[in-house]
Amino acid sequence: MLYENVFILSGQLTEKSATEKFDQFKKVIEESGGKILKKEFWGLRDLAYKIKKNSKGYYYMINTDCKPEVLNGFHVKLKQDENFLRFLNFKIKVLNKEDSSLVDSKKNDN
Repeated sequence: MLYENVFILSGQLTEKSATEKFDQFKKVIEESGGKILKKEFWGLRDLAYKIKKNSKGYYYMINTDCKPEVLNGFHVKLKQDENFLRFLNFKIKVLNKEDSSLVDSKKNDN
C-alpha cells in the first residue's frame, strides 16, 4: 500500500542531528520490508502552537510502499522518541513524483 508520511522533529535539534534521526527511522521502515519511494525536506518552520516547549520544527515527508503493520510498529518507536513532535500518515492511491511546493530545494537530496 502507498502512504504519505509527514514528520515534525524538534526545532531544538541541529539540522544535521534532525536529519540523522530521521534517517535512522527511515532505515527502520526499510528493514521492516517497506520501501521509501520519495523523500522531501521541508525545512525548519514555525509551529502554529508550542509542542513540547518547541515553537519550531523540522518537517520531513516520505512516500512509502509498505504493509500497514510496518507503520504500526514504526509509530510505537516514534512515540518513544521525545524529539519527534508529530507525525501524520495517510494512504494515497497514486505517487506524485514531482517535488511539492514546500521543498527547500537547496537542502533536499532527492
